[in-house]
Amino acid sequence: MKKAHIIYAIVLLFSFGCSDYLEETPDNRIEANTLDKTAELLVPAYPRGDYFFTDWMTDDVEYINTNSQKTHMTDAFMWKELDEFDDYNTPTYYWNSSYKAIAQANSALEALEKIETDEIDYKNAIKGEALLCRAYAHFMLVSFFSNNYDPATSDSDLGVPYVTQAEKVLIKDYKRETVAKVYELVEKDLIDGMALLSDDYYSGSKRYHFTTTAAKAFACRFYMYKKEYTESIKYANLILGENIVNTNFIKDYDELGSQSGALAKRNFYILNTDASNILIVEKQVGVGLRYNYGYRTGVRQWNALFDKTIFGGDDLRGNNLGYYGTGDRNSIMAPKFKEEFYKESLTATTGFPFYVQAVLRGEELVFNRIECNLELGNYMLALNDLNAIGALRHTAATELSIADIQTFYSTLNESNNTVTPSEKDALYSLMLDEKRKEFIQEGMRWLDIKRHGISVSHLTFDGKEIKLEANDLRKVLQIPLPASSRGIVKNPR
Repeated sequence: MKKAHIIYAIVLLFSFGCSDYLEETPDNRIEANTLDKTAELLVPAYPRGDYFFTDWMTDDVEYINTNSQKTHMTDAFMWKELDEFDDYNTPTYYWNSSYKAIAQANSALEALEKIETDEIDYKNAIKGEALLCRAYAHFMLVSFFSNNYDPATSDSDLGVPYVTQAEKVLIKDYKRETVAKVYELVEKDLIDGMALLSDDYYSGSKRYHFTTTAAKAFACRFYMYKKEYTESIKYANLILGENIVNTNFIKDYDELGSQSGALAKRNFYILNTDASNILIVEKQVGVGLRYNYGYRTGVRQWNALFDKTIFGGDDLRGNNLGYYGTGDRNSIMAPKFKEEFYKESLTATTGFPFYVQAVLRGEELVFNRIECNLELGNYMLALNDLNAIGALRHTAATELSIADIQTFYSTLNESNNTVTPSEKDALYSLMLDEKRKEFIQEGMRWLDIKRHGISVSHLTFDGKEIKLEANDLRKVLQIPLPASSRGIVKNPR
């Protein structure tokens, strides 16, 4: 069996572009004239920018008066434009790293066309991964920088440039495709890539690349966002099982809780042998993970979130993730990620911080299936999955009925009369609450706020309340300045 990929390696060829969008010719890379060398091109074909900056825009954070702030952190918290910032933990950095990943995938695809070999299966596997990498990076870009997919409007909504050729010129003109066109191209790369992909040519844990399981998990997310709910459920079922939850793909919070200290919990959370961590990507992070910087979850927020439970008993996520600090205004940082540091050389005292993140997790498949079943009117199937999550994440969890959930989410109107939500609305509320807890501080909440029209309120340092309404245009991230200055049309405001 060939070892097609170098797991966890720093591949310096990744730095062929500078901080601006595709502004330098990327020809200072290795000559990929063998299958092994071409496979190595895909090591950095996964976006290495983080999207934790979106957490500062969500309802999971508040102003922490003891924390240090950077300007872009405060601007994110106040939903100001971030297009001029290009440091770590910014939309520009994520944009640039995504297009660099796309360029790597395209370089691999171009190299494969020139390689004659009898190892057809190996060659096809490399091509399959390259196509999936290209699809994933474009999909994440359109999810952040464009309107949500809507069959009624996506033929005219602005998407992102879809790049399918290796870069060979200093400056090349790009245009934004429509959202519908981006989704069409993502789907083609996704389907073509899955047909070619093979797990036989990976070494190690196989979690750092698009395995066949990771491709199905990506397809599950893609089709849910595309509102093709039956197709999304199909891919969830291929991993979880039909109408069951394969707990091999669900993180064991009892074992997480048995780890001694935050460092051990971080190491456990991101284990590459844990099947729940379906696709793991190395990311550069700056200070974005540091609990003493930025806008974070406060103790009061944390307790209010995890104490709100209908299942009974304690929420293992609230109990076992732990936090830093004491008092009602201190910053909480769930021990999910471990910051590491690469030195620029063996004797250097400078370098850059990084961490690894599971960008596709098994738990997401369950929540995707719940959402899809709710949209299809399969309320009992959605309830079964919610009860499965409840049993896995709460001590002494009770099995809920839909009526129980409706009662729990009932409210009082201005006349002090009880308003009971519909079955669908009640189940949706529970699903979104549980998903928020499951993925807290992983950069996922913003995507649900954007897709589901959730409004967000923040209190500024001086106690002023500001609000992001359900359909605020600022939920679509602005095109970074280096791209818009070259003619990429900006998003409306």
